[in-house]
Amino acid sequence: MRNDHARSEPTDLLSAAELHRRARPCSPDHRIDSAPEEPVLQGHLRFFRIGSEVSVHCVDATELCNKRSSGECPAGLSVNILLQGQVSFAVGAERYRCSAEVKPMGIALMLQEAEPFTRFLTAGMHVCKVNVSVSRQWLRERLGDAQAARVLQRNIRLWAAEPAQVQLARSLCALSEKSSTSTIAIEVMALQLIDAVVSAAENTAPSVAPVQLAQSADELRRMLEPYIQGECDLTGLADNLGMSVSTLQRRFKRLCGVTVMEYVRSQRLEQARRALLLQGMSLQQAAYIAGYDHPSNFVSAFKRVFGSTPAALVKAHRYPADD
Repeated sequence: MRNDHARSEPTDLLSAAELHRRARPCSPDHRIDSAPEEPVLQGHLRFFRIGSEVSVHCVDATELCNKRSSGECPAGLSVNILLQGQVSFAVGAERYRCSAEVKPMGIALMLQEAEPFTRFLTAGMHVCKVNVSVSRQWLRERLGDAQAARVLQRNIRLWAAEPAQVQLARSLCALSEKSSTSTIAIEVMALQLIDAVVSAAENTAPSVAPVQLAQSADELRRMLEPYIQGECDLTGLADNLGMSVSTLQRRFKRLCGVTVMEYVRSQRLEQARRALLLQGMSLQQAAYIAGYDHPSNFVSAFKRVFGSTPAALVKAHRYPADD
């Protein structure tokens, strides 16, 4: 998208290190498989972090190389309006491609849980898009548990963007290019875009039962965090909560749908998954993080939880030319 608005940095040539620096406030786990000084984008790229629950980024730039830009997409709603160009990306173990050659496209990541995310940069591709992301907790507080659950159950949604959504995205991109733009103006327009997408999704999403006692379940999960690494001392945890081990087990299963140990194992596997993708660890190292002495047992458990093997997941986030 080209326009006559004054840009904050009109001739940006962004190195991998600069892209990483700008992305980190919105994506703390961001990494890019490029030498720090290598140019990766030329054009406009700006990120906005609005509190702890909302982030915005706008890009109107040409990709200069074939590289991977990876991170974690947190639980919640991430809305992209692609105004120009093509984008390829992977979420979890699946790859997607979206093009705005015919008309602007919408891409929504509607995630109940955090997922690894990789964008594949393509040398010579000019991309103009706007992203607005809100956390799962933000949605729950504003929509209620039932409506938030309906929104987030869609997983990945691609659609031809509606005119109102396109206009909001264009206006938001133009705002981001002004050095004098306030964060308040960005937030107002970003939330209008979220509202437009949520309203459209509500018209097609099937109804689900409300989430029961989610806050209590979240509290139990937070209490378990220190026990994810090392020994899971159920007796000590139960004592901290003022209940017996059997009561803890029963309550955790009722609120969270799994046993305490099942949850701990799944979290260790999640840490291993992040290590494979975001830290480039080997299968053996990831198995150790997850608490498995034998990689074969780790692979079997990984596939049960995530639906794909570690090798398939890593391959999905590898640059296509490397396959």
